[in-house]
Amino acid sequence: MTDFIIEEKLTDYIVFFRINRPDVYNALNFEMLELLSSKLDALVKADVRCLVITGMGKSFSSGVDLKEIKDFDPNTARNFSLAGHRLLEKIENFPCPVIAAVNGYAVGGGLEMACACDLRFAAESAKFGLPESKVGMITSWGGTFRLPRHIGVARAKELFFTARMITAVEAREYGLVNEVYPDERFMENVFNIARRIEKNAPIANRLAKKMLNRYPWDLDNLKDEESLALSHCVNTEDQNEAITAYLEKREPVFKNR
Repeated sequence: MTDFIIEEKLTDYIVFFRINRPDVYNALNFEMLELLSSKLDALVKADVRCLVITGMGKSFSSGVDLKEIKDFDPNTARNFSLAGHRLLEKIENFPCPVIAAVNGYAVGGGLEMACACDLRFAAESAKFGLPESKVGMITSWGGTFRLPRHIGVARAKELFFTARMITAVEAREYGLVNEVYPDERFMENVFNIARRIEKNAPIANRLAKKMLNRYPWDLDNLKDEESLALSHCVNTEDQNEAITAYLEKREPVFKNR
């Protein structure tokens, strides 16, 4: 059986997930949604400080496997949509920063999955788009609410209504990706960013992610929660180690506690 999701631990605290169906542009079916979901569940309690999701071959992911969905009845289609939502919520709420390393095409559900990640970096050759309207469908894994959060409602409507593909440079201009890198040095640059994240206090990053994921909700409640998050940080061994290391002019050694 093909290993559809290749999991690699590149350092003690950095994990890569590589979607491995390059013959169909890393399209996602029921089996792969469940496999990704179970792999995330297995990592939740591990001391992972950065997770990177990327694709094998020339595609990040083309999203929904059209060969599978063409035979769906309405009930099966709804269940498939809900399975995708559950997976993307796990990515969005995973307790460490998650990077989408967009190495090629990120279209449809693949773009939706990238939107659920905390950071998105693209190779120069990457392309982004929502072709659903061309095949009589709509996004099914949160595209209608995550994409406008990143690029604004007007830009999101443009991509939905026209179904046109945009380049990595356009995606950066729209605010969809953080940075674009040359293809030949793409994964090197992504790994360097993951290493920078790895070196910082994991509890602080986890709490910052939790708070940032709630923007731009009720500010009064968020002010109280941010204060509580800070009070938690200053009561950790990692925070004490960070201050001590800074004063001693050395690199901190974080223990995630």
